[in-house]
Amino acid sequence: MKRNRKLLTAILFLLPLFAHALACGMVAPGMQPEVNEAVRHYSAEHNDTAVWLLVEKKGERARGAAGFANRQKQLPASRDQLFEIGSASKIFTGIAIFQLIEAGKLSLDTKLSRFYKKGTIVQLANFKGKNYWKEVTVGMLLRHRSGFVDYLNVFGSDARTIAHFNNNEHVYTFNEIISLAASHGEANFRPGEKFRYCNTGYIILGDIIEKVSGMPWREYIRTHIMQKAGMEHTWFGSQMPEKLRRNMPQGYAEGKPSSMPPTLAGSAGEIVSTLDDLARFMKAWGEGRLYAKPKTMKFQMTQGFVKMDPTIENLTYGYAIMRIEGFYGHGGQTFGFQSYLAYNPQKKELYIVGVNDAFVSSMDLFFELAGIELRTVPAKRKK
Repeated sequence: MKRNRKLLTAILFLLPLFAHALACGMVAPGMQPEVNEAVRHYSAEHNDTAVWLLVEKKGERARGAAGFANRQKQLPASRDQLFEIGSASKIFTGIAIFQLIEAGKLSLDTKLSRFYKKGTIVQLANFKGKNYWKEVTVGMLLRHRSGFVDYLNVFGSDARTIAHFNNNEHVYTFNEIISLAASHGEANFRPGEKFRYCNTGYIILGDIIEKVSGMPWREYIRTHIMQKAGMEHTWFGSQMPEKLRRNMPQGYAEGKPSSMPPTLAGSAGEIVSTLDDLARFMKAWGEGRLYAKPKTMKFQMTQGFVKMDPTIENLTYGYAIMRIEGFYGHGGQTFGFQSYLAYNPQKKELYIVGVNDAFVSSMDLFFELAGIELRTVPAKRKK
């Protein structure tokens, strides 16, 4: 009995020391070693590209960062840094549209012709000698089924696109982006017939948010989504304070410094954020706290999904979200960054990934950590 009492005394004495070691990072709890190794290995695999990673599962959260936030200055990446999330911004735009639908100001079947009676924008729906503008709906834009020319893919290659939009100070207007898309030929198909990813549609959705809500779309999203989710370190690229902009990680394209004019991405991809803020957002959205009605969240997570690639069975796209193996979210790419946000509401499992090279896949790291493999569609047998 005396021996046991001495043992208990020793354990009680050591517990505060152990807690202190955890706080100081001397002892790594749970998932942290795995996350540290994942970012270190992925960064090393890709020439020291900065990698930011947050993983939450089984009630435990771990964050990691590795690589260079700025190669020229040899500045290391850190876990609290801002990075561009690109098209993952589309989830925010989609949520705003669904909130306005809940408020009775829109529907998925609302025709774009309600807002735009004439002008250059109408030409986006020209296809094989006919104009189908009066058929295009809000729902088609959310699901990338408009057929419109994508203004970010009119120059044929990533290199030419980056070279064309190389003036980081240029402020792109809504009309300028619409004219750019409309001037590069007719629609890819009759609206509603197919899926084809299109940034132009999400630029239009941002403008619709303004017309319906009476607020600039950035202000609407900040007030009704970001603030509601508790995002205190998230910005629209065009509205960032200069000091923050100067201290941001550098973006790269195949190792060469590169940047994107924020207003070029607009409501299709302008948001800049951090691991923790994006985690707050994804959980608030995934748990239905950004909608007034539970049925809205259920609808968004169950309806409208189609294959993003006809050869891939398990990667689908719905109303502003990607879905794969029970995970819902979105990927993003700018001229210098990639991101991937994914939440599994059944498992309560969350992944936030960011990298500072436009051509280093954020999605691949998510797949690796979540144990997901893309399944190809079986080839049809010839009769």
